[in-house]
Amino acid sequence: MNKEQRSHATIDVKELKRALVATGLEVFRVRGNEVHLAERQNLHLMEARVQVAGGGAPTVTVVLHAQRSDAPKMDPMSILDLVRGRAEGLKRDGYEEVDAKPREICSVNDGAVLDVWYEVTLRREVSTLDEAVAEAQRVFSVERYVIPGPKD
Repeated sequence: MNKEQRSHATIDVKELKRALVATGLEVFRVRGNEVHLAERQNLHLMEARVQVAGGGAPTVTVVLHAQRSDAPKMDPMSILDLVRGRAEGLKRDGYEEVDAKPREICSVNDGAVLDVWYEVTLRREVSTLDEAVAEAQRVFSVERYVIPGPKD
């Protein structure tokens, strides 16, 4: 079914949050009609960079990134291309790239740039609550932090 033919059910954000939690996913926050998923790192609850939007045009969004500090000799476009390459499986499954950019990670103390993340944002439309939850579970297990290897 292409985008023009796909009809969307309106998904209530409270119902969406309940359904995601019922599958064992943790919620970091709800912002408007978006549920931002969380992951645990040690004892800390961190944003997982996976969002599920309810409302009249439900979507699943995932952000993949690589960090400059992991590949200081690679040029920025090569890093973005590496992240895009790791996103190919998602693109084959209907995800579309909606953004690609560097993001400076700054110290909260003095604003100094600590690192630069090269982010690629992908989004897929979904039609039902069940599809939204299933896609959220699937992309939650995808490698979102891309670490360049020796061949990259």
